[in-house]
Amino acid sequence: MSGSRPSIFDSEVDLTSFRPKTSQSPATVPPETVRRIADESGFPSRAPVPTPTKAKRHPKTGRTVLLNARITQRAHDRFHEIVAAEHARYETGEIMHRVTLGEIVERALQALEREMKEEGR
Repeated sequence: MSGSRPSIFDSEVDLTSFRPKTSQSPATVPPETVRRIADESGFPSRAPVPTPTKAKRHPKTGRTVLLNARITQRAHDRFHEIVAAEHARYETGEIMHRVTLGEIVERALQALEREMKEEGR
């Protein structure tokens, strides 16, 4: 059977040629030798470089519920234009927090409620 694969349908497969390895593992090289050769060859150490974690993290808004609605392209564009304008105000320092689309929707809802309340007088 040397050089050919045994059939999976053979009831007896000759495994006598398989033996456990008797040789010991190759001699290990001392770490000092590895460091010296790496330094001589120009391979720097791969020590981890500390990086700031979550440096640009935005504060939590508490908005966790997803609202999915079909709107016109015009309404979609208008919402995003308002968000972009609010971001510009944030960048200039006029307001102190980054405005999200969720906040704009909430503000629009408040304005609608005020309008409905005034009409109901």
